[in-house]
Order: sequence, then C-alpha cells, then structure tokens
Amino acid sequence: MGFFNYCDLIKTLKLFCILFLAFSAFSYAQEDEQELSAGNLTTDEINITFKNTKSFDDEEIQAIIKTGNAEFFNYDDFALDIIRIEKFYFDNGFFDAEVDTATTLLKDNEIIANFIISENSPYRIKDMTYTGLDNLPEEIRKAVFNNESYLVKNGDVYSKNKVFGESNRVLKELQNNGYAFSTQSVPVISKIESANPEMKSKVIVELGFTTFGRYRFGKTKLGIKNGKYSIGMENVLYELEYKEGQIYSKEVLLQSENRLNRVSILENPRLQITDVDTVNMKINFSVLGRLRNKYELQPELLGYDIQNEFYAGIGLTFSDLYFLNDTRTFKINVKGLINSLDNYRMELSMDIFQPHLFRTNKISGNLNIGGDIYSIIDYRVEDINGKATLRYELPRYTYINSILASWELSNERYTFKFPLIVWDETTQAIDTIGTGSFVNIFNSILGFTMIHSKVDNFQFPQRGIYQSFLIEESGLLGDLIGEIFDISHTNYVKLSFNNNMYFPLTSNPEKSVLGNKLLIGQIFDYGDNIVKLSGEDQDYNTDLIPLEYRFISGGSTSVRAWNAKKLGTFPNREYGGNFIFEGSFEHRTRPFLNTKGYFKDLGFVTFLDYGNLWEEIKYFKISDIAVAIGTGIRYYTIVGPVRLDFAFKLYDYDPAPGTDKWLFSNNIKTIFKDKFAIQFGIGHTF
Repeated sequence: MGFFNYCDLIKTLKLFCILFLAFSAFSYAQEDEQELSAGNLTTDEINITFKNTKSFDDEEIQAIIKTGNAEFFNYDDFALDIIRIEKFYFDNGFFDAEVDTATTLLKDNEIIANFIISENSPYRIKDMTYTGLDNLPEEIRKAVFNNESYLVKNGDVYSKNKVFGESNRVLKELQNNGYAFSTQSVPVISKIESANPEMKSKVIVELGFTTFGRYRFGKTKLGIKNGKYSIGMENVLYELEYKEGQIYSKEVLLQSENRLNRVSILENPRLQITDVDTVNMKINFSVLGRLRNKYELQPELLGYDIQNEFYAGIGLTFSDLYFLNDTRTFKINVKGLINSLDNYRMELSMDIFQPHLFRTNKISGNLNIGGDIYSIIDYRVEDINGKATLRYELPRYTYINSILASWELSNERYTFKFPLIVWDETTQAIDTIGTGSFVNIFNSILGFTMIHSKVDNFQFPQRGIYQSFLIEESGLLGDLIGEIFDISHTNYVKLSFNNNMYFPLTSNPEKSVLGNKLLIGQIFDYGDNIVKLSGEDQDYNTDLIPLEYRFISGGSTSVRAWNAKKLGTFPNREYGGNFIFEGSFEHRTRPFLNTKGYFKDLGFVTFLDYGNLWEEIKYFKISDIAVAIGTGIRYYTIVGPVRLDFAFKLYDYDPAPGTDKWLFSNNIKTIFKDKFAIQFGIGHTF
C-alpha cells in the first residue's frame, strides 16, 4: 500500500475519534461546557508549546489554525486545528508528529487555548527515482539530471512542496525540449520498514513521467479576419520567437505570445494549436485575437515625476496602430502639465515605434520629434528636439540583457525671467544681464545604455535585480554646428550607474518586499562651453549643461525629507550638480491583499533614504551624506501605486540656524517645521 494511502486512513480514524470525543464532551457537558458550546466564550490567548524540538516558528503555526480568528471561541475549529497542524507537519516530513490540546477557562467567559506539539524525528529521502525517462536523448538527460538544478536531493528532509516542485521542474524541462504533451504522475512516497537502524525514518520518492513523442514547431497562420486593414502575416511572423522546424518549447511559445502584444493593432493575441502532425512530429498554430481600430483618439489625465517634481495635467493622443501598412505605430500627442504657477510645461510630440528592424525582432526602433515650452526657476525655455533610439535585446542567459543606443538633437532657447549675474573674464568683474535676454543652445547628445534585468515584474517588483550603466556624450557634433552658425553648444561626458534590488520577505511576495536602490553619477565638462547672449558682444565661459541633463537631488523619488532640487552641498543647487550619490531602503507591505473590497489595494511603506549632490566629485565628503526616514501610504492601481510619503531629516548635513543635525536632538515644533516634508507621486519610487 502506498504510504500516502496508509496515512490518509490513519488521519481519517484520528479525525473520527476527535469528532466523536468532541460530540461526547458536548453531550455530557456541565454548565461551563454548555456555555462553551453555546458560543459565549472569547479567546483570551493561544499558547503553542513544543516538546523536545522546535523546527517552525509560532507565527507559522498561527497561520495554519482557525482558533482565535472568529469573534467567539469555536470548539469545532479547535478540534480540527489538530488535523491542520499534523497535516502541516506531515507535508514537511514529520510523519510521526503528534498534537495535543488543553484549555483553561477564565472568568468573564474567556478561554486560553493550548496546543502541545511533539515533532518527533523528521523523515529523510533515501532515494529519488525518476521513471519514464530512460529513452531521452543524452543532451536532454543532462538538462533534466543537472545536479545544480535539483530542488530536492537524497538525504534532504521530505517536503511535499519541494517534491512537487522537483516534479514540475522536470516536466518544464521536457516541455521546453520538444516533449509538448508530456505529463507527470502523482509522486509516490514509500516508507521504509526495516530493522536496520540506518533505514529508520527514511522514505523513497518516485516521480513518474510519460513523454509521448518529441515535436517541432510547424506552420503558423493568421487566424484573424484581416480584410479590414489587410494585415500581412509576414509582419506578424517577425514577432515570433520560433521558426518552422525548430524544436518545440513551451517557454518560447509563451515568449512569442508576449511579443505579439507589441503589435498594437492586435487585441489580446494568442497562439493556439490548430492540428498535430504525428507523422512528421510537428505542431501547427494559428494567431488568434481581434483587430483594434486602426485610428484612435484618446484624452488623458496625466501625472508625472519630472526631475523629482510632480506634474499633473491633461493630454490628447491620436494614434495610427498600423502605420504605412506595417506593425509600426504612429502617435501625435499634446499635453499641458503644471507643478506650480512658476513651473509648467506645454508639449507637442510625434512618435514612431517600429517593433522590428533589420528583419529581426531583437532590434526595435523609436523616433520622436517634438517641441516644448516650459517654465523653470529663472528661465522660460522653448525647445525643438528629435531623438532616435535603437534597442537591442540579448539572450536571457547573458549578463547584459539589452543595449540602448540613442542620438538626440535639440535647440533650446533660454529667456531669463530675472536679471542674470555673471562673471566677466575680461574685466574680472561681476556683470549683470537684463531681463528678457536669451541664449540659444544646440545639443547633440549620444547615449549608450547597458541593462541587466532579472526583476520578476516591472510594475510590482517582488524579487530580482535591475542594473543600468549609462554613457552620454555631448559635443562631437555640437562643436561643428557651433562654429558654422555661431551658436552656443555644450561639451560633456556623463556616466551613471543605477542598481535596484528586491527581496520578498514572506511566502507570498506580494505582501511584503524589501527594496534597495543605489545611484552614482558623474558629469565631466570638457572644451569651451561658451554662452552667446542676445544683445551682448561679450561671450561668457560658464557651465552650460542644460538642467534636464544634470543631476538633481531631493524630491519624491530621491531623498524624500528634502523637496525637489533643494538638496545639494553648494549654492544654486536647483540648477543641478555634476556628482550624485544616493540610495534608499524601502519596505513595502500590502496587509489586506487577501481581503475583498477597497482595502485590498491599500499598502504601506517605511523607508530610509540617503545621499546628496556635489558640484564636483572632488568635493565629496561622507559627512555631507544626508539621511531621511519616513513612512508612506500606497494605493495600487493598474498604472502603479498612488503614493503619499511623510519624511523626516534623520541627519541634516547642513542644519538651519537654531537646529541640530540629528533629528531627535530637536524639539517637536522644530522637527515639524524644519525637518519634515510631504511627497506625492504616482508609481514606485524605484
């Protein structure tokens, strides 16, 4: 008899006995017991006691039982909790675990529930056997029986979850190597009965599989009625990760379905088996789904973090989802955004996205042309720009997953709202430039970004790591254009490294996650950054790097106890700096995730932020690193969390007069006046 069947019989008898005793106790109860059965008792506390050994925390046992979850003490739940605890121990290899209970009746109709657990010795796996895999090709056997891939091995304590996980791992390897219709049997667990003491508390685990045959991808056809827009199958086939004749892989099939979602004209595209050719061992597919309208006009309510400041506004987007009879997308967008009466933006942009270039879906392209009018600090800026971006996706097993290359051209006209104070190198004196003067700046910026990403979910990251390495250069073309048209231009090289890591803290990773961010960046000026001002004969050699390309610190996605552009170790920090070092630790929790209603999407965070901004790296000092602590509220939506954070300056590197650097050395009034900030935003801080 299989060990599972034997244990099921024993458990059934135990349950019958417990229910019988419980029924008997209720039948012959005295007055106190009648009160207990009438549901008049409340649970005062629950005690869990372990005899000899303790392999699990009290919290893990508390999560299993139902006693204490209801308003009143329920004796039926209390009796069944014995079975629940024993099943938990059985599933984790403690087949001989025993659970006893006791109650203590207190005054005021309160009761103490006691669970006494005797774990006894856990059972270990003597042999893991795999059946049905004898005829696999050698390369498949190496993948299946890779010692580094095993989830459970000989000598491990038996665990139901790990055994089923190992069975699923093998099945996944089979289905990703051609065995499309392979199946698995329920694992068989056999207890060893032997007088040999070395065989005591040992089990044999048998995993059985049926492989059937090894298949290849066959033909794929478009199963969508495409007469309306004459969608070409050739363009859709570019998005598939497989080719006809390639060994079948379930993982590749799912990747292909995901890529089909990049074809904007297709709504809910999916791949479905049309027929199986058992002679040639091929599986044929159809692309199913529906066609969207080719043209869309969509109004928008907008919320953005721009340079750590939150902007809200409205927009309107016109889209052509099958532009020039191809799967490329064309969009025209206009939007108005406002942060304050002094900070606002009007933007117009045209964007073309091509999901595949050079006859491969590993390279995609984006072309954007637009114009902006915006007001920031002391300037009003008019900007005409264009940017071309290529994205190259590398195989998943390489450390660098994707590479982005971009070229941006822009002409920005800065008009000064207030008189500008500058240093005249010729006269060696301060000069004042009046309101209304302006400067035209030409930028030619080449960017190169390498990305390593093992994050499980970009919208709600729960585990994994994301890293980006940026190199940006401005000046190679700018020098030439500046000489020809006598226009201001910039010369700099920008380097930055960003590292985000996520660690789940509970068995359900969506409920509790620890996130960590680190950002390091440096800008190197080179050449002559000459400012040519309107109405001025004198040129000025000054820092000309536009604000949007410089580093800024403070704000809703930075060190949150300082408002946007208010953190920095030098005057005029609102114009940005050349060296940044900052990071964050953030604990994200969603305690009501398993409930229903509006509270399900409510979450909370606690965080510690650190960092600062320096004019140059040579001025960096550890004592200048600011530290913030705080807490926040999150409400999770389809576009990401809406967040509200409350932050305090734990360590203020440059405290205001009359205040102390350390938060708790100040009185409450000072803390909330000078050491406190509220931040609002949409989306995760990192």
